[in-house]
Amino acid sequence: MQLLITSILLVIPTLILLRKQVLAVLILGINILWNLYFIIPYYIETTIPVTDSQFKISSINLLSSNSNKQLTSKFIKNESPDIMILMELTPNWLAYLEPVIAAYKYKEIVPRNDNFGIALLSKYKMTSSVDYFSLNDKPSIIGNISILQQEFTIVATHPVPPIGQQSFLNRNKQLSNIASNIPGYSKNLIIAGDFNTSSFSPHFDSLLKQNLKDSRIGFGLLPTWPADYKLLQTTLDHFVVSKHLQISKRATGPDIGSDHLPITMSIGLEAN
Repeated sequence: MQLLITSILLVIPTLILLRKQVLAVLILGINILWNLYFIIPYYIETTIPVTDSQFKISSINLLSSNSNKQLTSKFIKNESPDIMILMELTPNWLAYLEPVIAAYKYKEIVPRNDNFGIALLSKYKMTSSVDYFSLNDKPSIIGNISILQQEFTIVATHPVPPIGQQSFLNRNKQLSNIASNIPGYSKNLIIAGDFNTSSFSPHFDSLLKQNLKDSRIGFGLLPTWPADYKLLQTTLDHFVVSKHLQISKRATGPDIGSDHLPITMSIGLEAN
């Protein structure tokens, strides 16, 4: 999006200031069309079938050092998601959110003192396990949840940020390992969390090739990071879902003091 806007803004100065206008405008035009090709689908409204009921899921990167914990608690109480994923969950965060977490009967919680604590909480019946995807000691959670007699698999994950070559490789490998495990999951699949990669990365695209879709299609780009700098924001937090699932709502939440904005999605269900 930033490249698209920059290219559009450069057209008029190019026409006024540059001598080789035709070549410059041609290059800008190609860049504009190239970026529009990727961005436009996110803003094309999709027809959402009417369903009998729906459930809501939220994914929140808490930020381990976040001192505005009350904003997060307020957001959770206002949204009241049926399923919730928490990342950067430290023991201090866990203690603070205990009253909120009590509303969720089924839970898998892995607090840590670094930035890779994680939790998957559900109001619906859930069996769960921790998975490291044969890579490192950074936990992900696999939840199998029964909702209105339908089975869903939720993969809550938080790959490392690509800071340095090895971290870059580890992030990519984790996404690749998740993709390779997809045949063993339910046909109703949701992969969620802070992927530390944007929607336009080839490593993100590798997930979409597994008969999945980016849930934000039709709802806008909905960037989430960095929360404080809207002009620089990109899409790091994701819900990737099975193509047949009906997304009735997809949104980002308010600033909760984290460096990420929370995300929420509602999925429509048809009674069997």
